[in-house]
Amino acid sequence: MENSTATASQDTAPAQELLLEVGHSLLKGETWEGVFNHPGRAWHSLYIAYTHDKLGTPDQVEGVFFAENEAEALAEQVARDYAGNQPWQRPFYKFKVANWPLGALAIRNARDSFHRGVVRQVVGLIKQALQRHGKLPRSAAAVTVGAGSAATLPAYIDASGRRIVLWEDCSDAATAEDSVVFATCGKTRLCGLMNGCGEILVPPAFQDVAPLRQGLAVAVKQGKYGYIDADGNVAVPFMYEDAADCCQDLLLVKSDGLWGALDRDGQEVIAPRFAALEHDVGNEALRAVLDGRHGYLSLSGELMAGYSEQPLLLAEQAFAGERAVFIARETPPEADTGAPRQILVDALGRPCGDQHFAAITYGAHDDGLLPACAGDAQGMRHGYIGLHGETVIGFRFAAAESFSEGLAAAADMAAPACYGYIDRRGNWAIAPRFDYAGTFHHGLAVASSGAPAPGWRERLHALIRNWRPAPAKDAPLRRYGYIDRRGHYVIAPRYLEARAFSEGLAPVRTERGWCYIDTCGVPVTPDYYQEAGPFKRGVARIGRRFDGPMRFGLVDSGGREIIPPRFERLSYPQRGMVTARDEFGLWGCFTLYGNIVAPFIYRQAHDLQVALAARGRTQVT
Repeated sequence: MENSTATASQDTAPAQELLLEVGHSLLKGETWEGVFNHPGRAWHSLYIAYTHDKLGTPDQVEGVFFAENEAEALAEQVARDYAGNQPWQRPFYKFKVANWPLGALAIRNARDSFHRGVVRQVVGLIKQALQRHGKLPRSAAAVTVGAGSAATLPAYIDASGRRIVLWEDCSDAATAEDSVVFATCGKTRLCGLMNGCGEILVPPAFQDVAPLRQGLAVAVKQGKYGYIDADGNVAVPFMYEDAADCCQDLLLVKSDGLWGALDRDGQEVIAPRFAALEHDVGNEALRAVLDGRHGYLSLSGELMAGYSEQPLLLAEQAFAGERAVFIARETPPEADTGAPRQILVDALGRPCGDQHFAAITYGAHDDGLLPACAGDAQGMRHGYIGLHGETVIGFRFAAAESFSEGLAAAADMAAPACYGYIDRRGNWAIAPRFDYAGTFHHGLAVASSGAPAPGWRERLHALIRNWRPAPAKDAPLRRYGYIDRRGHYVIAPRYLEARAFSEGLAPVRTERGWCYIDTCGVPVTPDYYQEAGPFKRGVARIGRRFDGPMRFGLVDSGGREIIPPRFERLSYPQRGMVTARDEFGLWGCFTLYGNIVAPFIYRQAHDLQVALAARGRTQVT
């Protein structure tokens, strides 16, 4: 024990000198890679106490040391703690010590979470050494990283004044646009912005600043709010009492106690006359309060719904297709302890009728029929209402789905688990006999009549596999097929999963994977995909998992992979362009013919959108 203690004390001083040397090198402006690849320190041993699962995959970094015995002691201590406090995890986790050269940390932005954990631990050790030493190189200054976050140890501005260093352990403060707020630690606190690599985007010159949103950031100077761009230039003057993040290319600002909206150039779009104004992204609209009454405005300021005495919480995409009737939730009276109720309101926020419903399905109606449900003494009953709140088909069903191609799936109260199809008059067009009934597309609907009894082949396979007949609980799973408008199976129920037809093709899942079939049930692609989406504009997104996360690509209606599945994220084509994120986490854009529109150099999707917008193009992910 005495020998190990002596060894640890002997290793402590050189380790502190090494950490201090690394810290000073970074503060003097040397690059991260250059500091850790230095021949004098690259092969210095680093001991990592870590947890790994039963497959040997590193799970969590417990500590980083320059002395092997300290790392082993921590690993033993953590193992004892797990055995005492979480004995059920003992078979699944092991505790080991790894020996890395210090030069392995030259790759700072590795995608491996274990590697990033080691980097964070080492950064913390470097800052502890700098704190003990107390002296910083000339022109270096301490800062805190993250909006409103109080880091245990500060980060630093290096001697060049262009980069923040040693901030990796402060917090995961990067935002959707990869901009991070930092603040100086002097008597006068000033805020600025840096990117995910530590490079200073906006020097610290503001009382407060928010992360970038759509290329603009809210900033405060001398108590007034304004907007700056990614280079720190003033986009909107500092003359407002309050301001909200840029969203939907609108800037919501408060002046003289009232809210209005500006465009990105600072020109007034909506005059400041509202007590409250906020974005509703799902409806591409603005929620507004005027004289205590609630309403919805378009992005150009036109009234779309309201004004109502009660808040209007509309369904998403309620304004699609210039509809004049919307769903609004209404909170029950205080004496009523039931769930929130829903009503139909018109464009002026006035209720359409007096009837309240437990739920209304909106956005998928056919010829003005909305599925709704209402409760009574016998439970929930489903029916259909018109766009003015009137009952069109009585509330006499156990379940009711949206109409499609003149038919809707419904279940009778006498047999709630058995589905059929009704017409617009509420009459049974197809008698209830299905365990599952989907919506009609291209004259076909997904349906299932339950799991069939095991045939002689299934019984033989079970006998060969188990040397005994399969028990009843091992009966085959439910199988899905496609029926026509008469209720007859056009494609036999032989699939584990099936989805609706789109553009003449439908994705189905077999025992091997997903594939696409045509309206005759003929496969047009192999069944080895792990994901298959609907067809849109002649292509469908498919996913395959080779060795790791899912990778996505595109197939055409002929079953040909026009884009092989190799991207982590992939959009459907918009205006002939596809946005994607590659295996390195970088975003880019290309055409269906493979021509690069924007190279894969952008760390976030919105950075790519800004670049495309600057070129006069637009692309929706």
